Amino acid sequence: MDREYDALIVGARVAGATLAILLGDAGYRVLLVDRAAFPSPTLSTHYFRGGRGVTVLKRVGVLDAVLARGCPPLTCQYNYRDGEAEPVVNPAQSPGEIDYCLSVRRETLDYLLVQRARRCPSITLLENTRVTAVMQEQGRVVGARLMMPEGERAVWAGITVGADGRRSFIAHAVGAPDEESDDAYRAVYYCYLRDFPGPGGKAPDGPEFSRIEDEIAYVFPSDDGVACVALSVNLPTFRWLRQRPRERFGERIVAHRGLAGRFAAATCEGRLLGCGPERNYVRVPIGPGWALVGDAGMHQDPWSGHGIDKATVHATLLADALAQWFSGRVSEQEALASYHAQRNEDGLASYRQTVVLAKDLRQLAAE
Repeated sequence: MDREYDALIVGARVAGATLAILLGDAGYRVLLVDRAAFPSPTLSTHYFRGGRGVTVLKRVGVLDAVLARGCPPLTCQYNYRDGEAEPVVNPAQSPGEIDYCLSVRRETLDYLLVQRARRCPSITLLENTRVTAVMQEQGRVVGARLMMPEGERAVWAGITVGADGRRSFIAHAVGAPDEESDDAYRAVYYCYLRDFPGPGGKAPDGPEFSRIEDEIAYVFPSDDGVACVALSVNLPTFRWLRQRPRERFGERIVAHRGLAGRFAAATCEGRLLGCGPERNYVRVPIGPGWALVGDAGMHQDPWSGHGIDKATVHATLLADALAQWFSGRVSEQEALASYHAQRNEDGLASYRQTVVLAKDLRQLAAE
């Protein structure tokens, strides 16, 4: 059967929407589907380095909209050694040519990306839609069956992409094997605070990182005048903290002296959010008629903050590879193999470093 779409992308958040925009802008027919209706929150912290994720936001045309939501350019960073009260000021991480980093809440960012995708005539977006089965012919994925509010529908596509997160339906359906896999060593809790100034009471201009032994606290000044305050803890502390999460989260944050006073004075918006221990893995991200991007293909502990950058950057790698194939310059096999190699070249080293250091963040003192 003739395919209806060049690409079916399952998952319309950062990785999936970025991929859809890049392919749609190139004139390829894209069906982008998601179980959610946007705007919609998701559990995720959200620190973008200038030379990584922020550069991609500019490429897909949403950077100005993100800045208009009040995200302060993060031109430096503040590090508190051993939970001290006064920070050491360091340059921004990987600022690239843009020369600053950003933090924007996922509910805000995902909605802006989805709205950008809606404006592309080559992209069809289906919300409140889930995949119920992957269709295959002679060992090759040729599309999927979708369940929409209106009923079930079969969709035929040149490639089916799983951008559907850690519990990816697509990865499971195609039997994507692990290249690497590691145990979970940490958990993260975070909340949003209003009226959280930068160090010394000035306007926020950089993230803050405070480590005490095997624990690290973060502050990410974000959109709409709020700051994301997060805490990465090891498994024994996680078991203690989860018994009374909000109370004990506060106890741990105020132990970080550089953050304590501002945390106590700020106004909490919403509830305390958390993600328990999650397995680290690198999946084979390609096969006949399918590919994986973002957390569907590679996930490491969030303590190092690389996951969101990888989701955006790896989406550009896959978009460029697929465009090579769709335009007839290379074969499908060559295009997907190129994406696989580039993804690993970009992401494996930081994945491995993240996993090794996650076992005990006191190793950071020796770096």
